[in-house]
Amino acid sequence: MQKNSFLIYHEYREHLKLLTDEQKGQLLMALIDYSEEGKIPALDGITQMAFSFIRSQMDRDNEKYESRVAANRENGKKGGRPKKPKGNEENPKNPTVLEETEQNPKNPIKSNDKDNVNGKDKNTLCKADANALFERLWKAYPNKRGKGQVSDAKKKKIAEIGEEEMQRAMARYIEDLKQDDWRKPQNGSTFFNSGYVDYLDANYEKPKAGPSTSVKTQFHNFEERDYNYDELEKQLFEKQLGG
Repeated sequence: MQKNSFLIYHEYREHLKLLTDEQKGQLLMALIDYSEEGKIPALDGITQMAFSFIRSQMDRDNEKYESRVAANRENGKKGGRPKKPKGNEENPKNPTVLEETEQNPKNPIKSNDKDNVNGKDKNTLCKADANALFERLWKAYPNKRGKGQVSDAKKKKIAEIGEEEMQRAMARYIEDLKQDDWRKPQNGSTFFNSGYVDYLDANYEKPKAGPSTSVKTQFHNFEERDYNYDELEKQLFEKQLGG
């Protein structure tokens, strides 16, 4: 079944702040095209990054939607959702599983039985989820070098931080690079091993407005002065004539 809509989350505001109005318009049309036709657009760097973040969430939402549709379809074939058991009122000789458990202290149900039963699977899924998250972030990062140098432990740490905050950290870093034209993105291995730390919510400080770009950078420790070179040349010429 083809969906005719997709979700926009408030958390996207942080990423959209970095875009111009024109870029926001291009991003919106790209998202609509992707939702309808699965088309991957050609966008500029920062707009493409925002698209990648939102696209990942759209894919997850679509997977949930498809799973729900499939489950409803199966329930429809069976005549709707199965009715809940009413206990052993009609057949006390054949109590339900729940009643057997309540009457059998050797096999009690604990509040965290689900975690106990699926503990091993849960750990496996955590590693798989961490790898999947890393793949999405790596795909959006501009300098894809050193991928094999990011360990499973680092990927797990990134997963603990969460995708949304890592997306914000990456967007802040890319925006920070724009302040100096000569700076290039770190290798992906450098950024995902430790480079992102300064750009996390708890650590990030917006750069203060610096001097005009027309001011030359000083590479020495003495005070610069403004000289009138025409006047200096004139004085030197008059000195030579007087000598």
